[in-house]
Amino acid sequence: MSIVVFLSNINLQVAVGNPSATGVKVTKLFSAPLPEGAVLNGVVMDQDLLTQAIKTAWELNKLPKQEITLIINSPQLRATRLDAPIASEHKTTDYIRREISQTDYGRFQKPVTGWYVVKKNSKAKTTSLIAETAETEFVNKYVEIFDKVGLKLKSIHNGVQLATEFFSRQVAGKTVIYMILDGNSLVTIFFAEGKYYYDSTLRVFAQPGTPEFAREIYNSISSIRQFISAQHLNQTVKDVIFAGVTQQQVNTLVNDILNIDSQVDISMATPPSGTSIAKESGSFPFYVYPISGLKKVDEKLSILKASKENAKQAASSNSVIKMMIPFVALLVIALVVFVGLQVVKQQRKDELNDIKKYNSDPEILAQVAEYDAMHDHMEEIGSIQGGVDMLNQDLDSYPIADSSINELILQAARSNDVDVTFQTYDADTGVFSIMTSSETVENINRFIADLLNMDVFENVDYTGYTLNDDGTSYNINVVCYLSSPDIPEETEEEVN
Repeated sequence: MSIVVFLSNINLQVAVGNPSATGVKVTKLFSAPLPEGAVLNGVVMDQDLLTQAIKTAWELNKLPKQEITLIINSPQLRATRLDAPIASEHKTTDYIRREISQTDYGRFQKPVTGWYVVKKNSKAKTTSLIAETAETEFVNKYVEIFDKVGLKLKSIHNGVQLATEFFSRQVAGKTVIYMILDGNSLVTIFFAEGKYYYDSTLRVFAQPGTPEFAREIYNSISSIRQFISAQHLNQTVKDVIFAGVTQQQVNTLVNDILNIDSQVDISMATPPSGTSIAKESGSFPFYVYPISGLKKVDEKLSILKASKENAKQAASSNSVIKMMIPFVALLVIALVVFVGLQVVKQQRKDELNDIKKYNSDPEILAQVAEYDAMHDHMEEIGSIQGGVDMLNQDLDSYPIADSSINELILQAARSNDVDVTFQTYDADTGVFSIMTSSETVENINRFIADLLNMDVFENVDYTGYTLNDDGTSYNINVVCYLSSPDIPEETEEEVN
């Protein structure tokens, strides 16, 4: 029997069951509210409140205390998908640490990484895997909390990636968006022709069942369509599968979305084939994360085991260092004293008379005075020249917002049937703001693509588009950062 605990900001969810050959068998599901302020985005804010909540849930439901998997969605538990060469577990672990050291490790002071296999490609001789990285203290705090309750954690996993793998069998060959609402946190997972492309998490401000909620959902769908266009994918996304809301809320969302875009087909999430739920099978959309955690995972190195190994290595290294410190210190001191005495003795014997003679020579003293005067003069000239060069470089590289910039933007607008309004230009930052509108999304995407290809802009910040209140056209805000003018390199003759 496996027990999976999922912690959100508002409740504690538990799924009890076993993995099967084709999926999972769920024997029990239950949820308990978490005290306000106990957990925030997977981070423990009040350890005592969380400990008591877990203890109460276990006592009321009389659950086993072993083989417990903890599921968390938190920026403090970062998951990275990698393709690694097929190798031993030790070599694969070293490969993972090298690959993610520049991304995930940089944000943690004492990182710990675990990993599990998603699939193997024998033909390509590669392994697709998911590496999970967290701060050692973050992991140890959860271990400590469950230990206080008398529970034994088996593993800790990122819930979004488990859900992604859980749904992957259900979307074979399909282009579909999964949306999972947990409180005010919306997770979006995008598959194109059955292949996972990316996931995102954002905050939802409106309540399900309201037109404002439908607008926020449609904005997320529009963002994925923009991603498809930017990636030059030849797929059309219209199927959206929702979890974490009631059937009535889904029905309301369907009607509200139809008023915006009739091409979007929204439906309620259903269990993938091979998933059986003993009781209350209709509750699946609200228990996606803990049920996903019941699926068998080919875990090669759990994050808990990695944390223990790091602790042992650190303790062993500290022990050896502590033993060596006295001996090394004595040896270094002895060598320094011996060498120092020999050097001082030799210098005093061989150089003292020569130094006195050299320092008192009138000719040497005159040369030193002349050198000092020349050196001071050269430093003064060099400082002035350096300031002039820097000023000249700043002037040459200053962005110029003239009519030619406006004309380039207008040409791109005319060619794509887009209306442009020039708003502001900030000379201090080089920020060039414009407001554009068009009746079709395709014209907007082509217009933005033309702006991105212009050399006069160092960067184009495009934050998406919104539908006008009258529903006849789309407005977009675009912030362009002017590039510095190209400065011709100085030839050797010009320098001389």
